[in-house]
Amino acid sequence: MPSTEDVGKNGLDFRFNHRFGNAKSASYDFFGLDNGANTQLSLDYGVTDRLTIGIARTSFQKTYEARGKIRLLTQDSSFPVTISFFGVFGQETEKQEKFYGPYLKVSTGLSTFDPEATKKLNTYELTYPDRQSMLASFLISRRFGEVFSLQLSPMFVHRNFVKEHISNDRMGLDVSFRIHLFKRLDFTFGTILTSKRDYIGDSYAAENKKTKINGVEYSASEVNDLIARGKTIDTVINNILLSKPVEYMSVPLSFGVDFETGGHVFQLFVTNSRSIAHTQLLRGADYDYSKKEWTLGFNIHRYFSLESSNN
Repeated sequence: MPSTEDVGKNGLDFRFNHRFGNAKSASYDFFGLDNGANTQLSLDYGVTDRLTIGIARTSFQKTYEARGKIRLLTQDSSFPVTISFFGVFGQETEKQEKFYGPYLKVSTGLSTFDPEATKKLNTYELTYPDRQSMLASFLISRRFGEVFSLQLSPMFVHRNFVKEHISNDRMGLDVSFRIHLFKRLDFTFGTILTSKRDYIGDSYAAENKKTKINGVEYSASEVNDLIARGKTIDTVINNILLSKPVEYMSVPLSFGVDFETGGHVFQLFVTNSRSIAHTQLLRGADYDYSKKEWTLGFNIHRYFSLESSNN
């Protein structure tokens, strides 16, 4: 999430954000550099000293975002924190399809035709409105002297289309802090906490069918129905010993360093999340530290002022 710091009137903040692929194999995939990347270009403009507007384009799902931030309250001797409101509208432009079923099967007897026709008959192509999402967040920060600063950002995201068994609306809390180490070097940490993240895979039903009883696969809900109807103890044993819960994306967790050189700010960090677009942050992290999955990322900021030097 962005900080409460403002670009300033007639200021331009250009950013290039980059996330590499899974670095689990270390040097074999050159720490994730061989596994593709998610990148973002963004530009923010300071309309006033308090109001900033911007645009961004992210390579994942070819996502465009329009965003704005306004500072509501400022930390001073009479008020303990700085509070800004941040809003984003996102549009994913990459073609996306959802496969259902197959509930309707094509049976012409032509082995080369039937599978493809069945897939098309049971596939829904997401419309432009389906691929839209919105984010709203309050950015609440406090500086504790010259060394430590903390920011809490409660956020709300609405997605017009989601996978089954997932709510269109989700809330979360972004927690980040910064420790000033040297004149131009800071240590940073960030995580996003939410009660629910997206599950891995496209089909909840397929992910959920983990328990086999007498050779037949049952979902967790179906097993619970069997238990409720007083079926044998084998049902309970199978559910406890063999059933695996649906696997969800992990909690995003990042840490790194920022350093300034002239008009540039470089950020280097280790993370388990490849998400950059703000409207996609609450989906969860792609990689799991407990499985030795992680990735490298970096951001580059460049600030420009459009103010006349005579002013």
